[in-house]
Amino acid sequence: MKRIVAWFSSGHIHAKVLKYLISGCVTFVTNIVLLYVFTEFLHFWYLLSSALAFVFAFSVSFILQKFWTFDSKEISIWKRQLGLSIIVSLANLSLNVLSMYVLVEYFHIYYVFAQVLTSASIAVLSFFVYQHIVFVTPKVNSPISTTL
Repeated sequence: MKRIVAWFSSGHIHAKVLKYLISGCVTFVTNIVLLYVFTEFLHFWYLLSSALAFVFAFSVSFILQKFWTFDSKEISIWKRQLGLSIIVSLANLSLNVLSMYVLVEYFHIYYVFAQVLTSASIAVLSFFVYQHIVFVTPKVNSPISTTL
């Protein structure tokens, strides 16, 4: 058990990918459950449900990605990271709603399955953005560290 914990804490790329997948699964379940609740129980339009579920899942995702997946404990840059995460999430939200609309309205795919396909595609793209842009700790004399 200690070896597993040590491996997860090692920062090894495989550990990071596995933590990203676990965090993504937690976020995904949050998203899908809320999508279903909003649509089936609260009778919201499926696109509104999708957008609302995405927004709620964002907070779960940011906390897990920052503090666990990418092990970004630097508190002084949390605003920069949150801002970048919001930009990434808004881009993802746009992709999400557009993909949902196309898959449901034009390809007649069941909305929950369409969300599964959409979420998986967005997750792959987002890993690289989070890994190389959002949760990178700026170097001390970097323009990023002084401007953001």
